[in-house]
Amino acid sequence: MSPEESIDWTRAGVPVYLQSTVDFNICGEESQALTLGRAGEMMWKQIRTEAQADANSEPLLSSFLYASILAHDTFEQALAFVLANRLANSTMLSTQLFEIFHNFLSKEPDVRCAALSDLAACRERDPACSSYSHALLYFKGYHAIQTQRIAHALWNRKQKVMALALQSRISEVFAVDIHPAARIGKGVLLDHGTGVVIGETAVIGNNVSILQNVTLGGTGKEIGDRHPKVGDNVLIGACATVLGNIAIGEGAQIAAGSLVLKPVPPHTMVAGSPAKEVGPVVGNPALSMMHWSQRLLNAEGTDGSVGMNGVPLAAAAAPMNGLANGAAKPAAKVVPAGKAAAAAAAASASAPPASAAASVQAAKKAAAKLGGAAKAAAAGTPAAPGAKAGPPAADVSQKGRAARNEVIRKKPAPEYEI
Repeated sequence: MSPEESIDWTRAGVPVYLQSTVDFNICGEESQALTLGRAGEMMWKQIRTEAQADANSEPLLSSFLYASILAHDTFEQALAFVLANRLANSTMLSTQLFEIFHNFLSKEPDVRCAALSDLAACRERDPACSSYSHALLYFKGYHAIQTQRIAHALWNRKQKVMALALQSRISEVFAVDIHPAARIGKGVLLDHGTGVVIGETAVIGNNVSILQNVTLGGTGKEIGDRHPKVGDNVLIGACATVLGNIAIGEGAQIAAGSLVLKPVPPHTMVAGSPAKEVGPVVGNPALSMMHWSQRLLNAEGTDGSVGMNGVPLAAAAAPMNGLANGAAKPAAKVVPAGKAAAAAAAASASAPPASAAASVQAAKKAAAKLGGAAKAAAAGTPAAPGAKAGPPAADVSQKGRAARNEVIRKKPAPEYEI
């Protein structure tokens, strides 16, 4: 039975790269002919239907939709037209760019196949994407990747000057900087796209999802192979930074805001700066787009979860949990009258007052409970005969503030949640 006969392509709404009960790759060698034929035609037909519906509902956009989609006979023509008009300027005309883009999309099967797979990824993984036509027309992350694919093909043909010119236009127009030598797999989602930087020797596998402000960079001025190697089915959260020639294993997940400096094992979640292993990842994070894990919220001792700073969440939350649960404070020790003023200062430091005046009032109240000598010392008046005089009120206030500040400095840094 041929691949075309074994797959029901009439299941509407199912992305082409998932239209099978097995792990079916629409760009695999076995399905190359099918992908370039019936599957691509089905997606193109759906795009035209969506564009026509949008034109009927928004007459003001009918000319734009007709010029961008409805006037073209093939998906390759429409994509080439959209990219050419987005990237054209006074020195690189849209007609010139259209010829370059259409030539690669129509004659390079891998480029066209990847463009279809990326479009399906946008539609299925991005909840803000309501149709294939919207991703084709408006999603700059999709536009940036498709232009980079063409620039990569130019780079491999030794047309490096033109490839670098396209890289510059991608950066200017889409705020995405991807070197034309970088190798990117199929079914890749570049969600939002803004601020993404991918270095020259970086490699990205198939079915990878990358959010905004992600950097796949080097570690300095070293030359040669110096950028990350991202496996298949990896999810990289927003503002994550991965530096150096390190491997990110298949099915791994990098939490938002992480700084990854070491290799990540397959099917493992890492978080923090620097990133630490949080626990295993179940399923395919790139397809599920689940950006949080209960492991990040569990207390230490169950799975050793760590926060964004590498500090155990349980350790950071323990002081606050004690206050929330109404934990009793330890009973105050009975001290001699001569040491009452010092005890008053320490008592005032246990709960930081809002001002110096409040600190003095707290010291006076504590001194009143500990005896007449302490009261006299706090008020700055002579003590009764036979009693040792305490320090002046100003000294008590100063010591209280110093003790309070010391306690504050020893408190752990606040924990950031993912």
